[in-house]
Amino acid sequence: MTKNGRLTAIILVLSIVLSMSLSAQTPQAAPSQSEQMDQLFDFWNRLDQPGFAVVVVQEGKVVYQKVFGLACQEHAVAITPGTLFSTATLIQAFVGQAVAMLEKQGRLNLDDDVRKLIPELPDFGTPVKLRHLVYQTSGLRDWLSVIQLTGRDREEITIDKVLAVVKAQKQLLFPPGDRFQYTDTNYDLLAEVIKRATKQPFSDWAWENILKPLKMTQSQFRENSRSVLDNQAFSYNFTRSEYLRGIDNLSLVGSHSLFASVAELAKWILNFETGEVGGPDVLAKMTTAGTLGDGQSSGSSYGLTVASQRGRRRVSLTGTWAGSGADFAYFPDDRLGIMVLANWDYTGVDGFAPAIANIYLPAPTPSAASAPAPPAAKAPSAVRKAVKVSPKTLEAYDGEYRLAPGQVLAVSHVGGQLYIGFSGQRMALTALSETEFDLELNQTKLAFQKNKDGMVTQFVWSQAGEEGVAPKILRVRPTPQELQEFAGSYFNDELNTRFGVELRGAGLVLLMPGQPEVRLAPDEKDHFAGGSPAVPMIVFQRDAQNRVTGFIIDRDTVRDSVFKKS
Repeated sequence: MTKNGRLTAIILVLSIVLSMSLSAQTPQAAPSQSEQMDQLFDFWNRLDQPGFAVVVVQEGKVVYQKVFGLACQEHAVAITPGTLFSTATLIQAFVGQAVAMLEKQGRLNLDDDVRKLIPELPDFGTPVKLRHLVYQTSGLRDWLSVIQLTGRDREEITIDKVLAVVKAQKQLLFPPGDRFQYTDTNYDLLAEVIKRATKQPFSDWAWENILKPLKMTQSQFRENSRSVLDNQAFSYNFTRSEYLRGIDNLSLVGSHSLFASVAELAKWILNFETGEVGGPDVLAKMTTAGTLGDGQSSGSSYGLTVASQRGRRRVSLTGTWAGSGADFAYFPDDRLGIMVLANWDYTGVDGFAPAIANIYLPAPTPSAASAPAPPAAKAPSAVRKAVKVSPKTLEAYDGEYRLAPGQVLAVSHVGGQLYIGFSGQRMALTALSETEFDLELNQTKLAFQKNKDGMVTQFVWSQAGEEGVAPKILRVRPTPQELQEFAGSYFNDELNTRFGVELRGAGLVLLMPGQPEVRLAPDEKDHFAGGSPAVPMIVFQRDAQNRVTGFIIDRDTVRDSVFKKS
């Protein structure tokens, strides 16, 4: 998940945290950890909808394991602890583990150019090394972003199509090692590297060297999207009117396609403690972040994200695909592991593991708060008292702030109270100073910043060791006559794809091959929100004469790819 996307998820799960908070205010005996877990999942504890499977491992044993809902909505088949879920991107931790094990055996070297094993990849002028793939710092495009734009994302996806995307890329998004940017491409290439280094498919190598030794004998790597798996939880997309079967068209193992149950994944979590498979040195690599070229932490290890929660070291991975999702977190120093699997997207799976961790982790102590932060994490701030801020000062913060392309937060004040709004919800912020505020329910800090003229330009948010910037924006409302200059045909050489922009009534519509038309909502000047995953925002470009010449899609993995007006 991107950092900005993380804050969106944080806000979206506030209802979960809020309900627990309000319940805790009722005078009664403190509930046990298991009772708190039951309360967290109470809404989903029913047999008329898809659901979840949950396991918590602590100090070498399973302390909580329950399932909620249906594996098959059509035939009312209940989920069991042995039900196989599509675990979305969780497989990347297994690929990372395999790389670390092969590195230990001397069969892979992270300093090798990926072209040593996949020579047909382009020469970008600077080597993309295996370590850049491992730590998500390669500068390669995400294949899904590209395939969505070409309108071919509903076709079967194979490693050959992933390689074709990489071969078509004209230049890297940034010099390898300069910064972290998540892309599924990296781990599909790593699976291909393992195949070529070991002379056997990654799925076969991982079965013999990871799954089988851990007695995860029901888990499977699915290499064909049409394969039928026994005891599988089907994936569902939820709409207001019906359930839709999730479209999983992946014949691709590396970034996705591990099917596993919570009962067997508990064995994999326990291995972080025992080191039975791989050994302690391999698991140490998996729980330690890599470094960027400037020596800063990449925040990523061998398929996992490295950060902290409540001052405790945490590695995690969250992903979704075709309606299913997985949320994993492990706290090495607390011997605590959490896995949540879902087979529908009514509620985002992300956010559950942090909420569960808050149930099982001890409350932070002053000594813990003052201890040095582990690598890739920041020490939590000391507790600060709330202060009063004048309405005149708060008024300067009023306005809209872009959290991510197409995602805008509204900040407003009433008297001496500042609020933040998102998706129709408004939440009070606690002032820590005239510029710093706290969203107490999920321990998110906001710090407003000004330019040299004293104008508020953005706020910086921070939560659980991560942070991001939300710039203040001023949205415009162009007339149909003003919109007409954007209409036309736009072509992208790299994608070999043509888009159209049409004026329909009082608004613009983006026409894409193989995709539903996208209505473009005016945002800042020359910015239009698409409101779709493939096109969250487009930004039109102009020449010296102020004529519209093209546009880019404001999405990290394709932002430098220009659609030229023709």
